[in-house]
Parts: sequence; C-alpha cells; structure tokens
Amino acid sequence: MCDEHAVYEASMDQGHVGRTLTVERVRQLNSRTYFYEMLKDNPQLTAIHPGIEDEYLAGAIDHHIHAYPDFVHRSQDMLQIAVDAARARMRAVVFKDHWNLTAGAAYLVQNQVDEMVRDGRLDHRVEVYGGLGLNLGMNPEAVRIALKYPNFRVLWFPTFKSFGWARSAGLNPDPQEYVRLVSPAGEVLPEVREILSLAAEAGVAVALGHTDFEELLPVCTMARDLGVRAVLDHPLLELNKLLVEEMLELANLGTYVGLYCQPMIPSLYQPVQDPMETVTVLREVGADRCVSGSDFGQVLHLDSVAGMRVFTRALLGFGVSGADVKTILCDTPARLLGLEPAAD
Repeated sequence: MCDEHAVYEASMDQGHVGRTLTVERVRQLNSRTYFYEMLKDNPQLTAIHPGIEDEYLAGAIDHHIHAYPDFVHRSQDMLQIAVDAARARMRAVVFKDHWNLTAGAAYLVQNQVDEMVRDGRLDHRVEVYGGLGLNLGMNPEAVRIALKYPNFRVLWFPTFKSFGWARSAGLNPDPQEYVRLVSPAGEVLPEVREILSLAAEAGVAVALGHTDFEELLPVCTMARDLGVRAVLDHPLLELNKLLVEEMLELANLGTYVGLYCQPMIPSLYQPVQDPMETVTVLREVGADRCVSGSDFGQVLHLDSVAGMRVFTRALLGFGVSGADVKTILCDTPARLLGLEPAAD
C-alpha cells in the first residue's frame, strides 16, 4: 500500500469520510438547521437572482468541457454547447476527450458558429478550441502530430489510466496497465519531459489529469523550468484530492489551481462534498492563480453553461468579490490558454 493511501485509510479510522472531509462536517452539512445557518452566515445570498451572472459570463472561458461525440454519451454535443456559450456572450470554450483529439472537431464547430454569426442566428462569436487526451500513453510523436491541427490549445495528461491516481486509490497498479509520469525514483520520465517541451514550444496548456502529489511535484517543477503553462485538474474532487498546502506549493511553482463546478455543485457522481471548500481554496491560493471551468457534460450534471451560471451565482452568494469572480472566469483562463488579453 502506498504511503498516501495508507494516510488516507488512517484518516478514515479517525472520523474522516474523505481526505479532508470529517464526519462532523458532514453532520453539519446535513443538519436540519444548515440551510438557515448558511443564509445567516452569507446574507448576500438573498440578493442573488437569475441573470446576476450575465455580466461575469460575458468574456468568460470554459477550458474544460466534455461533449459529444465521445466514448460515452454526453448531455450535449459540441455545437449545442458552443451556441449556448455564444448566447451567454462567453469568449471561448475548450472541449476535452480523455483519449482522443478534439481539435479537428473544434475547427468544424468554429466554422458553423461563424456561419451562424454571419447569417444572424447568433449575434456573438465564441472561440472554439480542443486538444488531445493522453490516456493511451505519453507518446511524444502523437503529440507532435496533434499539434499540427488547427484550434489546438490543451494537452490533457492521463486520467482513468493514471498510475498516480490508481496508486492513491490503493489499487496497486500494474505499470504496464497504467501510465506513469514519474519514475519510482521520483524523476520525470523522458517521454513526459519531451511532451512538456513540445507544449512549451507550441505555447499550449497542459492539464495535469488525475494524479497524485507524488507525481505532481516533480512534473510541475519541470513545467516551471520549461516555461509550460499548467493547471491542476479538479484538485478538490476526492478522486485526486489535494490539501490546500499542496495546492499552494504547486501554485508557487506557477501551476494554476483548477476550480470547477463540482464540488461547489455536489452531484449524483459524488454527493458527499463540502461546497465551501471552493471558496476557502480561492481565498487561500488567490484568484490570480486559480482558473475556473465547468468540467460538465456528464449526463447527470447540469449542461455546461447552465453549470457555470449556478457556479457564478454561488461564488457571489458565498462572498467572493465580483473582481475575483471575473478574474477566474475570464483573465486567468486566457493566460492559461495563451490567448491575448480581452479588449476593454
């Protein structure tokens, strides 16, 4: 059993129901008085109304969306999401596939959006991007070819096939079945270094997937040294949960901290969560080092843009300043993706 999983299991024996969530906190969240206490502690919630998020979504970027076609059903296809985003006056959307290339489809969706703008069906143009998921392995040649496609903005490191995730979950992973980023000695593997170098040269972002701190620290250190813009994928979800101090250490290396709709919007996929953790991390890490995104598209979630609407209302309702909300919705995602600053 790996050290991290041993610590996790020990925490379960000490009144925890996750890496940080305690039984006592779950009792608070599920108490008969929680709703009223939440309103008392956050009186600004009573001022939240539908549409309050419109000014914040204008110019926003969602850099992490799951859309159809994909290896499983999704709640919407790429064009439906792009149209929703255009109607919300968002700046850009980026479509993720765990296994394959989405940049080619993004190019075609962009063409359709542009046609809809030209003929008046849409009055706002949203930018549409994709990238490449690396669950099939850290193959530099596959990355080199994929980077030739138009509308390419993100490389997504392994998720379901991540060795670090499987290790932290206590699965005793077979290195032949799962994808490693770092050697047993703690050194970034040569093929991973080569891919990071390709990302730096091409100016595309790297999303770090579902791995553990043991892999993240050396990879983020190398990303800093090579000039790669990198982001932690949903570090508040239990499947790859990081401690605040770990997020801060990685943020100090220049890695952005991803704050997504879940866990602020608990779901059927992981119903036992603390929505307030998102606010805590945002305040501890700082808005200028955090990046928002929906990570939605799953069939039991809200649609992606609808999720961003609720997420934005929740941030404002829980006391996050409008300036910080605008930063994580618009400014830091643009920097992550290497986009020019938005015109005033």
